[in-house]
Amino acid sequence: MPRRAAASFVEEMSRFVTDDLSLDEVRNALISDVTAERERLISLGEASSHWTRSVNGEEGTPETSLQVGGSIVYNFGQISEVVAFALAQCQAKSPAHSGSYRNAWTVQVGGQVWTGDLEDLPFGAEVTIVNPAPYARKIDVGAMPKMSAPPGIIEAVRQAIFRKYPTMTVWRKFINLSGSAGGFETPYILKNGAARRLAKRDMRSSAYRRGQEYLARRKDLAPGQPITYPALVMSDPAYSSSES
Repeated sequence: MPRRAAASFVEEMSRFVTDDLSLDEVRNALISDVTAERERLISLGEASSHWTRSVNGEEGTPETSLQVGGSIVYNFGQISEVVAFALAQCQAKSPAHSGSYRNAWTVQVGGQVWTGDLEDLPFGAEVTIVNPAPYARKIDVGAMPKMSAPPGIIEAVRQAIFRKYPTMTVWRKFINLSGSAGGFETPYILKNGAARRLAKRDMRSSAYRRGQEYLARRKDLAPGQPITYPALVMSDPAYSSSES
C-alpha cells in the first residue's frame, strides 16, 4: 500500500537562475530535475501515479512553457490511498462473528463494483464503499443491539477519514443496490417491515401530542419494500478528472 505523501510539490525557476547558464539551459535543467523527482516519488510509492500539472499558474500546460519567475506544480491524487484506508477501517470495525459481514464490503465506481486494484482507481473518481449484507442497515443504525460491534460504522469511518485526510470530500448516504455484490443478492426485500419506534414522551413530539404511543410507520420501511444501504461516498475536490 502506498505511503502517505505530500499532495503536491513545487519548483520555481527563479531558484535555478545563475550567471553561468543560459535561459534555455536553466529551463531544461529544472524540467529534468522536477520530472525525475516526480518519477522517483511515484516509484517509491510516496506519490500517486495519477497527477495534474500546472506551469506558470496555468493548468495542464507543458513544462517547456516555464518562464522566469514561474513554477511547475504537480498535484497528486489521493483517492486510492483514502479508499484503501476507509475499506480497512470498515472491515476493522465490523462484527467478526462469522466474517460474512466484514468480508462483504465492496468498492463501487459509477454504480459498478470495482474489481481492479485500488491503486488503479480513476483519477478524480467519486468512489462508494457499501456493505450489501441484508442486515447492513440494521447494524449501522443500531437496530441489532446484540452485535459485537457498536453501531454507526459508516459515520465513524467518515470522521476518521476527515481527520486523516481533511481535504477530501466524504459523506454518508443511503443508496439503492441491485445485482450480486459481496456474496449477497440485492436489494433485500423487507418481509415484516421495520419495528415501530416509540414516540418520545414529551410535548415536542407531535405523535405524543396526538396521544399516539408509536411513531407513524415509514413507507420505505413497510413490508415488500427494498431496503436502501448506508454507504460512504468519497471524492477529492482538489483534483480534476483530466489526464496528466
